[in-house]
Amino acid sequence: MNLFEFFFKYRPIVYQKGHLSFQLLGSSWLFIPLALVAVAVAFYFYQRVAREKLSPWMIVLRSAVFIILLFMVLQPVLNVSQVLPQDSYMAVVVDTSESMNIKDDGQTSRKDLMLKKIEETKFFQELSKKFKVRLFEFNQEARRIEATEEMRFNGDRTRMEAATDLLQQEMGTLPLTGVVLFGDGVDNASQEFMKSLNALERRPVPFYTVGVGTEAITRDAEVIRVAAPREMLKDSTAVVDVQFKSSGLVGTKAVIDVRENGTFTKTHDVTLPPDGQVGEVSIDVPVKNEGNQIFSFTIRVPEDRIAENNVLDSLVTVRDDHPKLLYVEGEPRWEYKYSRRAIADDPNLVMESLLRSSQNKFYRQGIQDQNTLEDGFPKKKEDLFAYSGILLGSIESTFFSPEQLQMMVDFVRERGGGFLMMGGKNSFSSGKYQNTSIADMLPVELLPDRALPVIDKVKLALTDYGRTHNLMRLSDNPATNSKIWGQLPPLEDFNRVGDAKPGGVVLARGEPENSGGDPILLAFQRYGRGRTMVFTTGSSWHWQMEMDHEDQTHELFWKQMLRWLVSASPAQVSITTDKDTYLPGELVNITADVSDKEFKRLNNARVTAKLSGPNGLSETLPMDWGGGQDGTYSTQVTAATKEGTYQLEVEAMQGTEKVGTYKAAFQIKDRPVEFYDASLDAGNLRSIASQTGGRYYPLDKIADIPEDAVYVDVANSFVEQKELWDIPILFMMLCALLAGEWVWRKRRGLA
Repeated sequence: MNLFEFFFKYRPIVYQKGHLSFQLLGSSWLFIPLALVAVAVAFYFYQRVAREKLSPWMIVLRSAVFIILLFMVLQPVLNVSQVLPQDSYMAVVVDTSESMNIKDDGQTSRKDLMLKKIEETKFFQELSKKFKVRLFEFNQEARRIEATEEMRFNGDRTRMEAATDLLQQEMGTLPLTGVVLFGDGVDNASQEFMKSLNALERRPVPFYTVGVGTEAITRDAEVIRVAAPREMLKDSTAVVDVQFKSSGLVGTKAVIDVRENGTFTKTHDVTLPPDGQVGEVSIDVPVKNEGNQIFSFTIRVPEDRIAENNVLDSLVTVRDDHPKLLYVEGEPRWEYKYSRRAIADDPNLVMESLLRSSQNKFYRQGIQDQNTLEDGFPKKKEDLFAYSGILLGSIESTFFSPEQLQMMVDFVRERGGGFLMMGGKNSFSSGKYQNTSIADMLPVELLPDRALPVIDKVKLALTDYGRTHNLMRLSDNPATNSKIWGQLPPLEDFNRVGDAKPGGVVLARGEPENSGGDPILLAFQRYGRGRTMVFTTGSSWHWQMEMDHEDQTHELFWKQMLRWLVSASPAQVSITTDKDTYLPGELVNITADVSDKEFKRLNNARVTAKLSGPNGLSETLPMDWGGGQDGTYSTQVTAATKEGTYQLEVEAMQGTEKVGTYKAAFQIKDRPVEFYDASLDAGNLRSIASQTGGRYYPLDKIADIPEDAVYVDVANSFVEQKELWDIPILFMMLCALLAGEWVWRKRRGLA
């Protein structure tokens, strides 16, 4: 007998399931007016007592005594439904996935703790006294077994719906009183568990869930997410965000190893966060090899108890593409010369420039065809949209027609290109851009009046956001990176602009020597499908001329900035999947975007995707426009069981004309999912119990289940009345109330 039963005579489940009534009353609600009468009698009893000797507490205590006596006299009972012994069935369902082999305390596995507790409490023997017991095990599949010795504990997935589906099949016509579910509450493979549970619950059937394991595994570190770019230009640096968590290891130093296709690349030191929190670190990963590269991120910590959850992969497609940039400059100047020189040896970036050398005379540089830019700045969208990025140097807005200005806006918004405006005497408000459509897409406000550039030495200072942005990383060590920026020579000029717009992100501000303030030097924002950027100085060439001739800071900055500017610029036709890595059997969602040469979205194209993979797999998948987003086509395929890298090639046709093709990839790789996020999910078990009218039990309380489970209202239940007039707590309360009233009367001279 526990403490609750000592005071209240019955188990808590009786009060939870029972309904109160009185044998001497037709309705329980009649007790309320009778209780009010008892209060009135108590008040009447004290009305002749002198006011100076009367205390409200005496009336309260006497009222409580009368109410309890009234309650007892009326013969209260609890009407509770319960089943007859051996008249119904109880299903016992046990999770036998691999996670049950985890040793939460480092010594004893979950399965051993569970089996030991079942044996100690004679669980099945006690349950069999009340019910006809059927035993099942489940992991990815479910099956009926006769004894615990048949349990295998080797399932590589947990799919609860497999258990509920099997229960529906095997016990759908039997008088099933309830289900006892043993497990850690983690369900990592069900597709429609709630639908399956609801189908079983049409009777209904309460679930008595038993939590096996702990909600905080001691000494465990886990990589929970890797976010890497899906595509990168060759010879770039991918910034990969790695999220991790730990249990029982707060403040411990750990190491993340990075491997490319299994070959060790680098390490990164991290400090593990407090339990329940997620740590995150950004790791710079050089991508040099063309093709589909698998990058693995493994966390290492001494005495980690679950090594299986320490690694996650990410597939990055490294492209040897050559995105084109159009640089329009209004005058010969050092910034033009050295910015072009900075990227001259970049194997991927192609810069074509249009330099105004004198009135109505232009110098074309970097062109790949003699007809390119022959008539100056493009006048057709088709010609301009062939580029991935546009740079405007010191050139006034009136150089462009209104149609060309709007075409540049459309280049960013519709085509998804990158746009950079650089500082100069004819840039920003100095170039009268404040009243043009260009001003609308810039990340900063332009000053209303024409303001000439400020000629003053100004040091570039990174903002808090700039210190962490990959565009501003000259070193992957934060301290070294800040030091490099701090040692750069001051710039010689800058264009004043207004505040950053709500969507604008400021990466760097200036610290002028004489002119004051903290002007914005570098900022960007998303605009439509593309991105816009401002670099408000025209004197970054000092970082080349005034540094050691072997210093590559200037070159690295310009390469990174321009690669980043065009990195999100899409092709006419593209294809992608919702993830880069899938488990065998997962659903792969494939999406293709199709546009014409002016990047108008096409809804009437004929789009197919060719899927190829290991062992000569080849499959053609038709893709349909679903009527939603313009130009977006989709299809689905189930991930194969064969691990490896799978290639997708999309082709879009409009009539007999080929719109374009594109390639993407994903990988199928199995991993021990049972060891990821493997802590006891008591919340899920409680939710299942609550939804079905059952109850959640810790493992050390399973002895209560055979007694509690009989109290259920099903077709073959009967109602038993449990008398309440003699429960010990009532007599204890009477004694306490009478003693309390006597004390008050004694203090007031009435006893």
